[in-house]
Amino acid sequence: MILKPRRVRPWLGPVVVSLAAGVAVLLSGLLVNGCRINKLLGRSSTDGSLQVTPREVRDSALAGTTAPRQSSLQVTNGGSWSATNDSPWIGVDPTSGSGHRSVTIALNPQRLRPGAYAGSVTVSATEAAGSPVMIPVTFVIQQPILVVTPEKISRTAQSNDSPFLDTLEVRNDGTGPLVWTASNKSGWLTLGTVAGVGPGKIPLRISSADLGIGTFRDTVIVVAVGAAGSPARIPVTLRRTRND
Repeated sequence: MILKPRRVRPWLGPVVVSLAAGVAVLLSGLLVNGCRINKLLGRSSTDGSLQVTPREVRDSALAGTTAPRQSSLQVTNGGSWSATNDSPWIGVDPTSGSGHRSVTIALNPQRLRPGAYAGSVTVSATEAAGSPVMIPVTFVIQQPILVVTPEKISRTAQSNDSPFLDTLEVRNDGTGPLVWTASNKSGWLTLGTVAGVGPGKIPLRISSADLGIGTFRDTVIVVAVGAAGSPARIPVTLRRTRND
């Protein structure tokens, strides 16, 4: 009787399981490392889409100023992109780039009259999802208007009269901050307030003490830099007569 060797089917179960587990760990590592590399390089995890923040730019400046007002847009895309503007008072820098980049928006108030201006910045990326992205831009040129009332003050005093107490009212009939100062020259006219921000009051004290018979004149000058109606000049007249 001749014995033939018996073929033994190899047992591959543990080997196959170990190999599959190793592949899964390798793929997981590549995915995690890929995300880390993207973060280090400033790439978005959504390379196929174009993202721009914020989605709106709003700012203001005083009429007559020359310094541009600056804001920033954050642009993210897996590939290259470009940025354009539709108004000459909007500046864009840089106008193109790739990946993640900060874009400076400069709003120039020069030669702009008071009022609200509307424009836009458009960011485009070829074949990117969500492209183009239009960012509305609103720029308000503010113009404070200085108004001081009453327009003049006139008083008549006799030698035994007490001081006159009057008040000038300061208001802003325009837009934007109103910063003002007030001054005069004569000693018989005293200002209770010499500076303010926004609407305010200037108490006046008009005294005939130590004055001879006659007519005395002074002017209260209110100055608000950058405001229409500045400086405002309020004449003050004091007449001193003899006692009856």
